[in-house]
Amino acid sequence: MKNLFKTIIILFLMSAACRGVFSYEIDIKADELEYIQGDNVIRANGNVVMGWQGREVKADYVMFKVEEKTMHASGNVRIEESGNSFAASSIDYDFAQETGDIKDSVVNASIIFMHAKEMTRYKDDAKDAYAIRHVTLSNCDLDDPHTCFRARTGKIVLGERVTIYNPVLYIGKVPIFYLPFITKSLKGGGGFEMGNFKYTFEPGYTNEGGFSIKNTLAYKFSNAITLKGFYDYLGSRGNGYGGEFNYFTNNAKGSIYAYKINDRFANMERWTVRPYYWQRINKEWTIQSQAELISDNSFNNYYNQGDWNRTLNRLYSYAALTRQGQSTNLLIALQRHDNYNGIEYVTEQMSLPQVNFTYYPKKIFLGITHSFNLLYDNNYREYSTGNLFYKNTAAANYNLTKDFRIGKRLTLKPALTISEEWYDRDNQGYYDHTFLTKYTSSLNSRLRVTSWMDWNFNYSARMRAEKNSLAIDSSANDYGLEANHLAYTNYMYIGSRTTVRNTLSYNFMNYRTPYSPSDNNLYRTPQTSSRWSPLATEIIYTPKYYITAYIRQTQLIDPLKFQALQVDLQIGSLEKMYFNFGVFYQYYDDPVMSYRSKEIDNTIGFGLWVTPKWRIDYNIRTTSRLDLTYSRLNDHEFKLYRDLHCYNLGLTWRVRNSYNEVFFKFDMKTNTPFDRRNLEKEMSEDEEIFYPWR
Repeated sequence: MKNLFKTIIILFLMSAACRGVFSYEIDIKADELEYIQGDNVIRANGNVVMGWQGREVKADYVMFKVEEKTMHASGNVRIEESGNSFAASSIDYDFAQETGDIKDSVVNASIIFMHAKEMTRYKDDAKDAYAIRHVTLSNCDLDDPHTCFRARTGKIVLGERVTIYNPVLYIGKVPIFYLPFITKSLKGGGGFEMGNFKYTFEPGYTNEGGFSIKNTLAYKFSNAITLKGFYDYLGSRGNGYGGEFNYFTNNAKGSIYAYKINDRFANMERWTVRPYYWQRINKEWTIQSQAELISDNSFNNYYNQGDWNRTLNRLYSYAALTRQGQSTNLLIALQRHDNYNGIEYVTEQMSLPQVNFTYYPKKIFLGITHSFNLLYDNNYREYSTGNLFYKNTAAANYNLTKDFRIGKRLTLKPALTISEEWYDRDNQGYYDHTFLTKYTSSLNSRLRVTSWMDWNFNYSARMRAEKNSLAIDSSANDYGLEANHLAYTNYMYIGSRTTVRNTLSYNFMNYRTPYSPSDNNLYRTPQTSSRWSPLATEIIYTPKYYITAYIRQTQLIDPLKFQALQVDLQIGSLEKMYFNFGVFYQYYDDPVMSYRSKEIDNTIGFGLWVTPKWRIDYNIRTTSRLDLTYSRLNDHEFKLYRDLHCYNLGLTWRVRNSYNEVFFKFDMKTNTPFDRRNLEKEMSEDEEIFYPWR
C-alpha cells in the first residue's frame, strides 16, 4: 500500500512537471519509479514502458530528465515507431529537438537483418528517418552472419527502405566485391537490393581442360526481371563468358541466353544465342518467337550440360502471331529449320510466311459436325537434288463427321474430308500452277467389350485426283490411292492400377510396280516391306501413388520376330527420395547396326536426403553386351549437396563418354531462407516452363 501510494505521488508530480514543459503527454510505467525532486529527474527500473506521440520505448532502465527534456534508456531496449519494432542496447533521445542516438540496433524486416552501431534520428523528419553508421546488412539471422554487406554510412526510413553507401560484400570475413550503394525495400518491393543478389562459383577439373572455375552472378531486379552474368575459366580450353536475361509476368515472358568461348582445345570459336519471347496482347491475340543459334552441334555437351539436348543436329527458329477466338484460330508464322552437315549448319527449309486458319468443329444439323482448315506456305527447301527454291503452296480442307451410338457398347464415327491443294512450281523448279484434289474417308469404331476392355478400329483411305481435275488418278503407280490402312487399338484396365494397350495396323496399298521414282520414296510396296506394322504392347502399373512401372514391347508380325523392349521403373519423387531403373533393347536387321542387336542399354539412378542438410543424387547410363563380356559407361553423374544455412554447397562429378569433369558448386541463399518443406509444394504451370539453358 505504501509503494502504491508512492507511485501515485511520482506519477502525479511527473505529469505536472511534463505539462509545464511539453505540449503532449508522456506515459511511463515500471516495476520501480523514483522521482528526484531536486534534480527534476525520474528513474525507472524493471519492465519500463515509456510512450509518447505513438512511439514507445521498452527497457530495463530509463532515466528521464524533465527540465532538459532528455531520456536515456538501456538494457534490452526495444523501440516501436510507426508500426515498426527494433532492438538496441541503449537510446538517448532529446524531446525538444526530436532527435536521438541509438546504439547497437538490430532491425528485421522483409527477410533482411540490419545491424548498426549507431542510429541518429533526423531532426523534424516526418518519415521516421535515421542516419546509420557502421552497418551490416544480411539475410542471415545469426549475430555473426555467413554472408553480408558492410558499410560505414547509410540511411533507413522505418517501414520503407534502407540504403547503405559504398558497401562491400563479405563471405565470412573475406571481402568479395564492392558496390557504390545498395537499397533494400523493407516492404519486400523492388530496387537495387542486396537480398536479390546471388553469386555462385564452381571450382573443378576436366580431363581436357584441367583446373576450371565457373562463376555466376545473378540479380533479381523484381519479381519479373532477373539478370545473370557468367565468367568461366576452363583451363587450357580458354575463358568463357556470357549472360542471361529473364522477364516473366502473367502476360509476357521473355529470355535471352548467350555464351561464347574461344576453345583452344578444339581450335575454334564456340558460341550460342538463345532468345525466346511470348506476350498476350489481349484475350485473343498473342505473339511468340524463338531462335536457336549455335556454333556446332556438340556445344551443349561441353558448355551447357544442363540442356536436355546434348547434341543439336537441327535448329528450329520462328516468330508467330496467333489469334484464338471462340470458333476460329489464326496463325501467321515465319519459321526456319537448319540442319548440321558435319561442318556447319545449313538452311534445310524456311517459311516466309506460313498462314494457318482453322475453324473449330461445330454441329450444323442432324448431329453432323463440320470443320475447316486453310494453309498457305511460301516454303524454301530442297525439293529435288540440288534444287533449292521458294515454292508457294496452299491447301484447304473441309471435314464432316457424325457420331452414331449403337446400343451401350458401340460407337461409330464416320468422317469425310475433301481437300484442295495448290502449288506454283513442280519439284524441279518449273512454274506449274497445279491444283490437286484429294478425297479422304475414315470410319472409327469404339466397342466396349467388357467393363475393363475397349476395342478401337479405325479404317482410313485417301484418294488423289489427277492434276487440275476431279477424276481419280487411276493411271498412277499407286492407282491414285495414297493411303489405305486399318488400325486396331486394344485398351485393358485391370483393376484401378494397371493399364494395358495394344496397337496394330495393316496396310492395304497395292502398286503397279515395286517402285517408281515419281513416288518420291513415299510408297513402300508389299514386295519390299511387310503390310503389318509392329505389334506394340504397353503396360502401365502403379501399385502405389509413388511407384510407376512402364513396359513397352514391339513385335514384328511378318516375319514374326522380336523387335524392341523398354522397361522403366520410378519410385518416389525427384524432389524428395527416388529410385529410377530403365532397360532398352532393340533388334536390328541392318548389317551395319547388327552389333547393337547384341547390346542392351541400362539406366539407374537414385536420390535422397540423408539428413535434413545432406542430399545425394546418382545417375548412370551404361551399354552392356548380352553375354556380359563387356560393359561401358556412357553417362555417369554424381551429385552431393549440403545445406550450410546461408550457403548451398554441392559437388558434381560427371562423365559423358570420354569427357569427364568434377566441380564444386557454392552459392549464397541471399533471397529467401532455405526450407526443405518448400520442396513439397507443387509447381505452378508457369513455373514448369522449361528453359533449356542453365
